[in-house]
Amino acid sequence: MNLSEPVAAFEIGTTNTVVAIGEPLGGGRIKVAAIDSIASSGVRKSQIVDVSQAKFSVESVLKRLADQADYSIGQAYLAVSGPQIRTKIVNAQVPVNGGVVREEDIAEVNERSYDAGLPQDCYPIELSNICYKLDDIDSIMSPKNMSGRLLSQRSLCIYGSTQRIHDAFTAARGAKLEIPEGAVAFAGSCAAAAVLTAQNKKDGALAIDLGGGSTSFTVWVNGKLVQAGVLGVGGDHVTNDIHEAFPVSRSQAEQLKMMSSAVISKDDASVRVTVPDPTPGFKPITVSRRALNTVVNARLQELFTIIRAKVDEENRLHLLNAGVFLTGGGSALAGTVELASSVFGCGVRVGSLLPEIEGLEEHPHPAACAVAAGLLLIAQQQSEPSSSFFDSIKKIFGLRK
Repeated sequence: MNLSEPVAAFEIGTTNTVVAIGEPLGGGRIKVAAIDSIASSGVRKSQIVDVSQAKFSVESVLKRLADQADYSIGQAYLAVSGPQIRTKIVNAQVPVNGGVVREEDIAEVNERSYDAGLPQDCYPIELSNICYKLDDIDSIMSPKNMSGRLLSQRSLCIYGSTQRIHDAFTAARGAKLEIPEGAVAFAGSCAAAAVLTAQNKKDGALAIDLGGGSTSFTVWVNGKLVQAGVLGVGGDHVTNDIHEAFPVSRSQAEQLKMMSSAVISKDDASVRVTVPDPTPGFKPITVSRRALNTVVNARLQELFTIIRAKVDEENRLHLLNAGVFLTGGGSALAGTVELASSVFGCGVRVGSLLPEIEGLEEHPHPAACAVAAGLLLIAQQQSEPSSSFFDSIKKIFGLRK
């Protein structure tokens, strides 16, 4: 990629199909020059169920960007999420040529990690090195130039369904949008890239991206991505809970969600919330704020509790010294930070975009754009490889079509 050329990122989500365009600024920085979204069609629980409708959504948002910002996009990086995403800890080892670890040895053990027992028909998305072992010395962060005979690596591999990801390729191609080699990324990692500093990752952090159809999370310890996952629960499920709990339409339930809080207050008992009826001549509908907040609280508390349990299973909850960072549209819901703090028992905040990401300062809720902004930042930084090690990883995770 030419550093002077704009880069683009897109995601076909359950609720919205989003496309963002970034202008490289050099030095690992990116300016989000344009971002737009349209309601997704043909998508359920973050997975495409109708390729032609998904293609139409991509075409529509591309046309809007072309009309509004005079941008014509031919290729873009793709963010993927949803229940199709899986993770596996893989271990690989190689003999050390010459008795001293070189970059070639590190690249080779990475390549073997890629082949180390992944399930069939899976699409590898990301390989994150957790630590190395050299002979009997464990937990090595950087083995380069160390003496030894056998180099081992422990890694976290994030992968998805080849069929599901190829459905996204097909929808993109139908909209005349190409996905370059190695340009598929996990949405959870993209969101973390947008809001976590290197120090946050070193101190220990949990990043949670609250999407419409699913919620992604990543855990970082000692600067490494050590755990990741996706739950098939998101903001759309909160809307559906409200729709089922009260005599309201889905559009009214969405309005009620935006007026609700994830925290139940004793002062809510005497307050009622009103939404207009979309049919002319019908009276507005009112519901108890306490009842509304109880519905929202139940769903989000369950979601956060499940994530906490998954992190605690790996004995990493006490390592989150930087705390929990919330992104995605769901992070804008009132009371979400307070509820998450009570569940995780540590500091929780809505993630702020890193200084390396410019152009979204006036956005009403920048954290909602974290996946797209983070993917643009990753694309920009990948265009500035600093070593042959980068080239080996790019080769390993080349696009499979």
